Amino acid sequence: MPGSEPTLHVKGDVTCPTTGYCARLTPHQPQGINPAIYLFDLTVTPPAPGQIVGQMVTDVLVHFQEVTRNHYEKVTILPENITVEVRLVS
Repeated sequence: MPGSEPTLHVKGDVTCPTTGYCARLTPHQPQGINPAIYLFDLTVTPPAPGQIVGQMVTDVLVHFQEVTRNHYEKVTILPENITVEVRLVS
């Protein structure tokens, strides 16, 4: 948005075998050798033992945002090694 700080948004869906899963993205530590590629760890937490869940495949939204002036070309989600190009939006 004009007049606002540059912000990186990483957003996607994680397909899980049942309801009750949680997912989150966190910056990988340490980052890789290429400063143009931002590495993230995807953590998927299953439902608690004994929790009642729906027996249906469910997509869980995962989102990360960070105010930054770094110019990333790509982001990589680990451990799946999914790499996507960064799109500039104004």
